[in-house]
Amino acid sequence: MPFFVQAEFFEKIDCGSYDASKYPNKREFKGLTISSIEDVGIEEFISAQSKLGQKTELGPDIILKLVDRNTGKYEKSFLRRSPNVEGGTAVERQIIQPDLIVNLDGNLLAGSNNGEFGGELVLIDANDRVVLIGEMNVEDIYEMPFGLVVTSGIAHMMSNEGEVNLITNQFKLTKLFSLIGMPKSSWKLNTGDLLINSYPSGSQVLTKSGYLKRVECIANKSSNTDAASSTGS
Repeated sequence: MPFFVQAEFFEKIDCGSYDASKYPNKREFKGLTISSIEDVGIEEFISAQSKLGQKTELGPDIILKLVDRNTGKYEKSFLRRSPNVEGGTAVERQIIQPDLIVNLDGNLLAGSNNGEFGGELVLIDANDRVVLIGEMNVEDIYEMPFGLVVTSGIAHMMSNEGEVNLITNQFKLTKLFSLIGMPKSSWKLNTGDLLINSYPSGSQVLTKSGYLKRVECIANKSSNTDAASSTGS
């Protein structure tokens, strides 16, 4: 069967556009990471980590601390090789401003996206504790009838990958679907389904029932008619 015939199987839908007013519990920011390096002994670092009670959750080499709850900004510290002392150990401290935060009745989900340099999904709980949920380039987070989902992915050199994960009640990740490419934008449709547009082109819809399908976006005829009428007048 020729490819152009196969393409007709994609469901054609009116995709609308992103409307921030539909997500009152979500805030978006210009993501930013500022790094500094400090020569610190391993014992001192582990001692600071133990005081925060993070050692068993994040391993022996990461500390997360909240900087500003209003914006979701947090500090991430981790051990690395010292650039100043041969054979020495240093701590890199990153002040991370997430690209978006979602307020969930006192808990905050914060997602960052730094392209080829990676990103993170973290939980900021009601006690201002920051917990790493997963390392990923977060495109967006949505509440669906069956739970919270996060869209993520990366397009770098020969790689172009995307996926949809479910965030469980225990704030763990369960992969639902792979996408046709890195998600570059997404928004809820009037039906309650979630439209996901991948790079460089192609769209999929995650339905409110929890399954994924390919779609093709068509122009909004009513909007086009209004625009034509306005031009004619």
